[in-house]
Amino acid sequence: MIYSFARQSFQAIFQTVKEVLDFSNTTLYDTFISHPITSLTYEKLSERITGKQKRILDVGVGTGVPLHKTINQFPPDCEITAIDIDHTYLSKAVQLFKDKPQVKILELDFYQMKPEIHGKFDAIVFSSSFPILHQQQEALQIAKSLLNPEGIIYFMLTLSDSHFGESLKYITSIDLHLESEKAFEELLKQSSLHIIHKQRLQKVANIPTLLLKVYIYETKL
Repeated sequence: MIYSFARQSFQAIFQTVKEVLDFSNTTLYDTFISHPITSLTYEKLSERITGKQKRILDVGVGTGVPLHKTINQFPPDCEITAIDIDHTYLSKAVQLFKDKPQVKILELDFYQMKPEIHGKFDAIVFSSSFPILHQQQEALQIAKSLLNPEGIIYFMLTLSDSHFGESLKYITSIDLHLESEKAFEELLKQSSLHIIHKQRLQKVANIPTLLLKVYIYETKL
């Protein structure tokens, strides 16, 4: 009985500590990444999305904070499927969008998506998620298979030749795998994706965007 009680107590303590750490990680990520950087990229994305893009796939929605801040700027009749593999981050996103039926939050591995199961999309969005995907060439092939004719693939990401991403990893627990513009654009070229719009995003009052190279790329086949 004493052993059972001790085990239950340990499990309860472990779960409490885990929840505190999970909350801390998501809060840090939102503070240093979502609010100053990713929210700006979603603002620009909402300007690029047109009324023709009815079905949108958001790959790596994370906590959902940036999308939630800008959701009212998207076409009102669009449907957004937002996926991620991190349960902790998604639990926050689920709460944010519980009253937004146009947004479907799914815990789903992008590499498991198939057009015959999940359908096709008019727009596929990789926010800061693309640089941390393993097997990026495979990811792009999957994205192309999920795209409707004339569909658009958007990339919102931070590119850099420095080691700044390593510092952010220790703060947010997320390895951003920052790469150079040249390397990223060569990857797009190898995957037969053509850049039709590219813009560096900066705001005078947003210091991180002045220090970092934050971009939105709009590509198509």
